[in-house]
Amino acid sequence: MYRKAWGEPRSDDSNRMEGMTFLKQGNVELRLLEGDESDARTWSSFVNRGLTTQMMFTGSIPMRSIDAQEVWKKERANGSVIFGIWLKDDHGEKFIGDCGLYSHRDIYKSWEFRILIFDPDCVGHKIGHTATILVTQYAFDRLNAHRVWLGVVEDNLRAIKCYLDAGYRIEGRLVDDAFFGGKYHSVIRMGAIQNEWNPGPDIR
Repeated sequence: MYRKAWGEPRSDDSNRMEGMTFLKQGNVELRLLEGDESDARTWSSFVNRGLTTQMMFTGSIPMRSIDAQEVWKKERANGSVIFGIWLKDDHGEKFIGDCGLYSHRDIYKSWEFRILIFDPDCVGHKIGHTATILVTQYAFDRLNAHRVWLGVVEDNLRAIKCYLDAGYRIEGRLVDDAFFGGKYHSVIRMGAIQNEWNPGPDIR
């Protein structure tokens, strides 16, 4: 079982404060996404351009910033844990995506993992890989999840490789389970079990 200190949460006081870094690895920081107007404007602006959302099979666009805030509010009310993905470098920091744990089923101790890197300049740089590992480890180590699962369109080979590298396994294929771009698409179901999860070597 993978238990390297990959992304230890900050102190309890920091964890409760909006905008504070909750999980961190290298230049990737995850912060609780509470629905700030500025974050919602950034999110909706990128998502509405559709540059990295071609294979999304939930939600609808165009979306206003107030719509994004309402979605986040409803998800949090349902018990979801939503993080904003921030990238920091010598030039500053920027909000580039979101990820989190959804669809909690307490009796099974299971969560659904979702992630979106909406900034096209940040795709293909292992940021999604880092965020996937951070959130999955948080689910197992802090929430005592037994299983974390996700769905990905079978044509999204880059994402499938990312999840495999992050320790997820392919569990099955759902035929014509998503509809976008005017046609149906099959979805690959992937999952990770707490006592079996092993994302491989540290990528630092």
